[in-house]
Amino acid sequence: MGGDEGLPVGAPAPQGGGMLRLVHRPRSWEPVGPAGLSGGEAEFVLTGELPHPHPGSGEGPRFYDLQASAEMVREIGEFLGQSHFGVPANRTGIFYRFTVAAPDISAWRAQGARAALLTTLLRVRPDKVIDGVPRALEFRTELRIDDVPCGAGTANVVFLPPAVHRNHRVLSRAAVRAAPAGAAGPRQAVDPAEVGRTAPGHVLVHGPSGPAHGRLSVGVAVPPGWPLPPVTEHGHVPAALQLEALRQTALLTVGRVHRFAAERCALSSLEVHFRGYVEPGAALRCAAVAGGCGRDDGGRRQAPVTLTLAQAGRAVLEAVATVTEDF
Repeated sequence: MGGDEGLPVGAPAPQGGGMLRLVHRPRSWEPVGPAGLSGGEAEFVLTGELPHPHPGSGEGPRFYDLQASAEMVREIGEFLGQSHFGVPANRTGIFYRFTVAAPDISAWRAQGARAALLTTLLRVRPDKVIDGVPRALEFRTELRIDDVPCGAGTANVVFLPPAVHRNHRVLSRAAVRAAPAGAAGPRQAVDPAEVGRTAPGHVLVHGPSGPAHGRLSVGVAVPPGWPLPPVTEHGHVPAALQLEALRQTALLTVGRVHRFAAERCALSSLEVHFRGYVEPGAALRCAAVAGGCGRDDGGRRQAPVTLTLAQAGRAVLEAVATVTEDF
């Protein structure tokens, strides 16, 4: 994919990572420009480094983080809508669903201390088109690390007009303010090794309750010195931090339920549905339920984990992850 001709366009840098490079792959019959793309599917190639260690990982993780691929796509979704599909600049792009899966987790093993290059082929289709302007975009992705196929996924983004976005934010903040404060939960530290990290300052989850019947619940809080911004420019907790909380909770759960070794584990698939905003400063908990232990095609142990991130008595995110233990 690296040798494809296309139209290079600028793209924002991902949180904690380097600059992304986005290239449009126009078909021979496609006109160049927003008007020519708004009516049908378009292809792009997105490249960026998978940092090693990933911000928040500490030293020496065994794997690159699968969720980094979703974060890269999320970073350029709004940009693509406005620059190539005619979405007005005043509309806010909100990713509400994505999936990513790696059939062979060995492709995500970190290679020494160097950063790897993640290349994503994006097929982008406008959805809910009214008067030539899409209200949403659908993404299908094919992933390669250093030109080796390593997985695929999907994503969906909706573009909210200013008044609608503002109303959602007002209702979200009001729900948090109206919720009972409740008693502060225990801040029992989780050993960084149980969530695949090495430093206490890189652990988001605390106060585990369980496991009981495969179910575990933890508090989520940003520790002092956390290396990624805890709040976005829109004033809510960013998706990258939420996804890391999911990853840590999933590894902790399979470690305590199935005795997986966290230092040899990684997410091999992730399906996420964002249902609301996570507001800063309010208590946040993640509940997890581990499924039965099985094996992948290579004989590695793996288990599914159903996860719910909740704040102020409402589910703000629901996900299903597969944790795979490497040999």
